[in-house]
Amino acid sequence: MAKTYEELVGELKDIIRKIEDNDTGLDESIALYERGAVIIRQCEELLASAELKISMLGRD
Repeated sequence: MAKTYEELVGELKDIIRKIEDNDTGLDESIALYERGAVIIRQCEELLASAELKISMLGRD
């Protein structure tokens, strides 16, 4: 099941906290960064879809 925008943003915030934590190693930080990049792309897609829906509603 696809995550909502809010769930993705929450996961991204968790990732940022972990990356900024001094206890997170380099390899884990890189993996977290990669996951964060994927989440950002998903958020951008959701926002673009929402923008399109709003534009379509405005035309009606």
